[in-house]
Amino acid sequence: MPKERTQLNINIDPELLLKIKSEAIKNGMTLTEFVTEKLATVESISDNDALEQRLAKIEQHLNLDKNLPDPEKTIGSIFTDDGAKNYGEVARKLFDAFLKKKGLSKEDGLKELAVKLAKLPHSSPELVFQILLGNHDLKGIEMTNAYRHGSCAMRTALVEWSNDSLEDLNEAFLSAVITKSLK
Repeated sequence: MPKERTQLNINIDPELLLKIKSEAIKNGMTLTEFVTEKLATVESISDNDALEQRLAKIEQHLNLDKNLPDPEKTIGSIFTDDGAKNYGEVARKLFDAFLKKKGLSKEDGLKELAVKLAKLPHSSPELVFQILLGNHDLKGIEMTNAYRHGSCAMRTALVEWSNDSLEDLNEAFLSAVITKSLK
């Protein structure tokens, strides 16, 4: 049974229309077939994909800085202290929520998380535990240093431990960035 079709009327630049018609002819297709195929292959960018692209850009920026003689003295923090504090608070809230969901005590949750952190270089488990217990406010420079090693071990371990992408934590991360430092 043929698919139901519907008509789309658009205004397009005449030069672009000529290029599209030319490409359709080169590919042995009608204009409708060519445009339909092209539109069907366009990958939609979900919010998650856009977020991951933004994270990757920031991580790339930090990885470039690792090659500098003394990155801490050269650029300082790329995160605000308030943003880093919020990031830590969001991590703590998510940790607490997943403790409830898993039916674990804080002690048991930290033990499980310690296993995940042990697999990650530069993970600073003591600092992570203090943040998750609410005993330490994360600072911008601490967050910057964590990401200079490739990624935040706390975030990576929490994602793996919770089996969740933790979009709220990703948003808190992006909100903490001093955008002028990425130029």
